[in-house]
Amino acid sequence: MTEGGGLPRVGAEASLGKFLASLAVFLFLLACTPALTPRQTAEGYLKALSLLDFEGASQFVADEGRANFQTLRKLYSGLGEEEKKKFLVEQWKVTGEAVSGDTATVDFTFDQVKKGQLSLHRLGGTWRVDSRRTF
Repeated sequence: MTEGGGLPRVGAEASLGKFLASLAVFLFLLACTPALTPRQTAEGYLKALSLLDFEGASQFVADEGRANFQTLRKLYSGLGEEEKKKFLVEQWKVTGEAVSGDTATVDFTFDQVKKGQLSLHRLGGTWRVDSRRTF
């Protein structure tokens, strides 16, 4: 019994304890999740672009580059159907990766004959496409 004759608030304390335990497990798992490699980041970026998913592609670039994808989406939506077909990528493949400290380049081909290269930077432990050098 507590002062005033009421029972202790065990239920609220138990709920808080369960919440804190769940939060600790979530944060532990989040910390243990391996970060994407430059190659994996480039693959996610290229896959999104090949699907014309500008919002998805923007998730792989640094924050300051995300506005570029809003502009690109607006420009693309204003094109006619024949013009839009010019942007479709049938196939793409990552062909190489070079990492030096917090910078990396990823080479790729698209539509089997065209070549491209993405520049990436590691920001806060996460690889991001440098949209100032590649788009």
